[in-house]
Amino acid sequence: MKKTLTTTAAALTITSAAASNANSQDRTSVETQNVETVMTLFNEGWGACEGWRDVWRATMAPEFRSIFHSHQAVEGIEDSIAFNTGLFEGFPTLAVAVEDVVAEGNTVVVRARLTGTHDGPFLGVPPSGQTVNVPDVTLFKLADHKVVEMRYFTDLVAVMTAIGALPDS
Repeated sequence: MKKTLTTTAAALTITSAAASNANSQDRTSVETQNVETVMTLFNEGWGACEGWRDVWRATMAPEFRSIFHSHQAVEGIEDSIAFNTGLFEGFPTLAVAVEDVVAEGNTVVVRARLTGTHDGPFLGVPPSGQTVNVPDVTLFKLADHKVVEMRYFTDLVAVMTAIGALPDS
């Protein structure tokens, strides 16, 4: 049975504090701990947060792998940190607003909204100064309360259109 938690983002900042506490009586202890681990990543391990790399090192399993859209998996914590550092260079003050969290067993899914200004290079596109406001979904697999896999899907067509890399349709 899926346990769903919904929060409403009041501002374009990290708004996940309520997500880790609400409806916890409907979750198993493993699901609760897994959601807490994932929410730590959103609250303290977001790439625009000071010290986010250390949070990743503390919450990721040694065999961690990340998958960004259909790109090949990035294996290992340090390589994943390096890859994500490159993504956050393009949007150094990117804000995340968590909208939904679903937990089932060792899987946690987070639906969020990302907002920020393209102030650095992003996937080969030079800074445009344009603002993005796009949906994001991240699927986490955990073992022993550590993240072993993270798959994240952002509306890249909307991002690339907003920053001028694709024509408006």
